[in-house]
Amino acid sequence: MRFLLAIIDSLVSFVQRNPLTVLVILILAIGAPAVLKGVALFILYLFMGLLVLILVGLLLLRWHMNKIRRQMEEQFGAGERPQDGPWRGRNASAGPTSGREGEVRVHRTSEAPEKRVSKDVGDYIDFEEEKR
Repeated sequence: MRFLLAIIDSLVSFVQRNPLTVLVILILAIGAPAVLKGVALFILYLFMGLLVLILVGLLLLRWHMNKIRRQMEEQFGAGERPQDGPWRGRNASAGPTSGREGEVRVHRTSEAPEKRVSKDVGDYIDFEEEKR
């Protein structure tokens, strides 16, 4: 019963907010039902066409994303990944590496970068730390 009352209340509020639209729909329904049927079919076809366009767009997007994923797998060597576990990068299926597990190695790629500012620029400020 509450469901029916909710439907009726929503219809009444729609009529109160849009009296001119409701009047035009009633005039079309009484005076020219064929025109009202044509308008209703146009709106129905419009919504169905939009729905089909959205579905086709989603399917094209999915196809395009799968194509990009396959290209990236080929480019970055995902063919080496193990079939039974999650993909952990290019060298996930490689054998044990030299060294112990948890060992960290740091390699320097270059010496200290060149200064961009000459030594003559700026002033030296002498300071002392104060403990409070």
